Amino acid sequence: MSNKVLKYLSLMRIKNLKIALSSVKKFTKVSYKLEQYMTPPELAALAIYTIHTEYNDIEDKVVMDLCCGTGMLAIGCSFFSPACLIGVDIDKEALEVFKNNLREFEVECDLIRSDLNNFEVEPGIVHTIVMNPPFGTKIKHQDVNALDKALKIAKVVYSMHKKSTRDFLLKKYPGSKVIAQMKYDLPRTYDFHKSKNKVIDVDFIRFTKS
Repeated sequence: MSNKVLKYLSLMRIKNLKIALSSVKKFTKVSYKLEQYMTPPELAALAIYTIHTEYNDIEDKVVMDLCCGTGMLAIGCSFFSPACLIGVDIDKEALEVFKNNLREFEVECDLIRSDLNNFEVEPGIVHTIVMNPPFGTKIKHQDVNALDKALKIAKVVYSMHKKSTRDFLLKKYPGSKVIAQMKYDLPRTYDFHKSKNKVIDVDFIRFTKS
């Protein structure tokens, strides 16, 4: 099979995954303090497909969606046969929407309500964490705090971050690698947003324990 055909098949699979994830229900009410934004289906599809095909870090693995919101990333991972799915978030309302999404998609996932500071998991249980954490624009270092917690829990962490933080993150976390560069089309979410949408350059980064 030619490289051109393989690329076409990959694009079709990503497109089909994006279409499926477009049905994931959104937040009923967003919290600015928690920097809640929906991960766009097209970004989730590309990220998850890359994790599965390039690194084989989903199939038969215990996968956690940290800062899971309504479950976009966890549900995306469910298409690639994880051994177990876990979603963690502090927002009760977001987890209720997540439960509804699980019913709609007929997916099993253990949901845990907790903030990052008090959340503990015995090392070695979780293999992969995939997350879209707060970017740290409301409360400084929220992105780094989420990463530090994730790396205490899992062997490998996949996370979305503003491109502007790339140099800092790659230096702080040896062995990290940008595996995709994406455009995050952020719709008007909060009342203080002036424009209908804003496009943010985002890196999808793979982190491993040093």
